[in-house]
Amino acid sequence: MDADAWTRAAAYAGAAMCMGLGAIGSAWGEGVAAEQASRGIARQPANSAAVLRTMLVGQAVAESASIFALVIALLLVFTPWGAPGLLRAVSLFAAGLCMGAGALGPGAGAGLPAGAACHGVARTPRAGGALNTLMLVGQAVAQTPAVFALLVSFLLLFKDFSGTPASLPAAAAVLGAGVAAGFSGIGPGLGAGITAAAACDGAARRPDRHAVLLRAMLVGQAVSQSTAVYGLVVSLLLLYLY
Repeated sequence: MDADAWTRAAAYAGAAMCMGLGAIGSAWGEGVAAEQASRGIARQPANSAAVLRTMLVGQAVAESASIFALVIALLLVFTPWGAPGLLRAVSLFAAGLCMGAGALGPGAGAGLPAGAACHGVARTPRAGGALNTLMLVGQAVAQTPAVFALLVSFLLLFKDFSGTPASLPAAAAVLGAGVAAGFSGIGPGLGAGITAAAACDGAARRPDRHAVLLRAMLVGQAVSQSTAVYGLVVSLLLLYLY
């Protein structure tokens, strides 16, 4: 195959990896939210409307990571990339792998507080406002690694390699940039979701403590997100300092 064929093949493979991996976490997280909503409605049918609202909002946020993956996958499939070559082919595949892996943890993690909030609204309807606030804030932080992966994916897609000699170390640096940003987001996304789910559970038990729980949740999530920042830094170093 010529260079153009290799480049197009890499783009298509990257798109498949991106959407294939990117759908896993969000779908699982949405399932967690639906499971807890169903259990809550079964116990408290009178609160079904409030539980369903919380479930749908939580599922919408959990799906955002897979929407990021869809955007990158569509760009890989339909954009005429031009200037084919080794580094361009590797960068396209790396972009898809980055966003696909980067959506795994955040998608799943965002579903955990959604499920806990649904359970809490069914059990303690008067805490609905606090629970929804905790859920949304917690989900937003859990999605941060997916945003990092999206950023690096865009950089990989649109970086100009015309002045960079094609070599095995350069290709490894480009691939490593995608791996660093994508896979480093799995743990932080899940960790932030676990923290937010515990905060929602605590607010359902003690609604008067929701402000304290919000502060504790944000501190814990900030620490868990630090490793995603490390991955972003290493990714940028590989991409621009090689």
